[in-house]
Amino acid sequence: MTAEVLSGDGYRLEFDFRPPLLTVHLRGEAETTLETTREYWLRISERANAYGAEQLLVLDALPGEVMSDEDLVRFFDSVGTLGLEHVRIAYVEGRTDQVSRIEYVELLALERGYRIRMFTNESDARLWLSYGGG
Repeated sequence: MTAEVLSGDGYRLEFDFRPPLLTVHLRGEAETTLETTREYWLRISERANAYGAEQLLVLDALPGEVMSDEDLVRFFDSVGTLGLEHVRIAYVEGRTDQVSRIEYVELLALERGYRIRMFTNESDARLWLSYGGG
C-alpha cells in the first residue's frame, strides 16, 4: 500500500494505491474552475502512471457543480490524452443532484477513448472495477 496527499488551489487529493487499484479522494471547500479541474486531473494521471495503476477509483467530495457543457468540452480538448487510456476509471460523484451532468461527462470521456463509468456510490463503482465488462 502506498499513501500520498497532494494539495492545490481549492482541492486536496488523497491517494491510496493497492495494486492494481489507485483510489483518489478528491476533497475541497470551494468551487473549482476549469483551470483547477485540469490541474488536479493532470496530477491524478501522473500518479496513476507513476504507480502503474490498472484501475482508478475517484471519489469526488467537492461541493461545486459539474462544469458547463462548454467548459467540459474545453477541459477535454485541453488535456488531450492523459495517459489514462489503459486504465479502467470509476468516478463517484458525491452529489446525487448532479447525476444527469455526470452522465454527460461519461459520454464525452467515452467518445475520447476512456474506459470510464460514473457512479453515485462507491460500492457500485468498486463492483464494476472488479467484475464489470471491458
